[in-house]
Amino acid sequence: MIDYKTLFVSPFMQNCRIFYNDETLEACVIDPGDNADRIMSELKDRDLTLKSILITHMHLDHVGGIPALLAVQKVPVYGSAIEDRPLYETLDNQAVAFGLNKPEIFETEWVKDGQILEPITGLKFRVITTPGHTPGGVCYYCEEKKLLISGDTLFAGSIGRTDFPLGDFDDLIDSIKNKLYKLPPLTDVLSGHGPNSTIADEIEGNPYTV
Repeated sequence: MIDYKTLFVSPFMQNCRIFYNDETLEACVIDPGDNADRIMSELKDRDLTLKSILITHMHLDHVGGIPALLAVQKVPVYGSAIEDRPLYETLDNQAVAFGLNKPEIFETEWVKDGQILEPITGLKFRVITTPGHTPGGVCYYCEEKKLLISGDTLFAGSIGRTDFPLGDFDDLIDSIKNKLYKLPPLTDVLSGHGPNSTIADEIEGNPYTV
């Protein structure tokens, strides 16, 4: 059975998700923005083995904990899309701008729209590229469980900021309306900050897209 746990990490209370298979005890971590020690402690408490890391976009509050996790367990890192490379190459500048710790260098596999990932046994995600908040931002959709990891593209009643470097409001709205809103209405939306929602609720009531 696949389940997940949410940890709030970084000074920005970013939603780090730990997905795990309670039979194989494999785990993947999505957007480990900070507090790697807490993430590893959670894995240890559940006797889970980290198998992979997924990234929705290259902002430091979503990737800052990756180097420390890799120092404990070498695993593949997936995401975001290659259009985020300029942000990846300037993570040090992001750290200075937001008063966060500068990250060590880590390697990632850039993902592509429509790509299917199986980060742990029994869990498959389809990559949906959603430029706007960042140029290479992606979401991860699990058809079987009807859930979407939306990163900072779509929030409950809100959308990602586009006033950061390389953000684009028109691209973000297009990504939401023409990609995310095409998903089944009862799809759960697990965003990068704040509470969960559903596609139906956002179509009906999100003030930025109605």
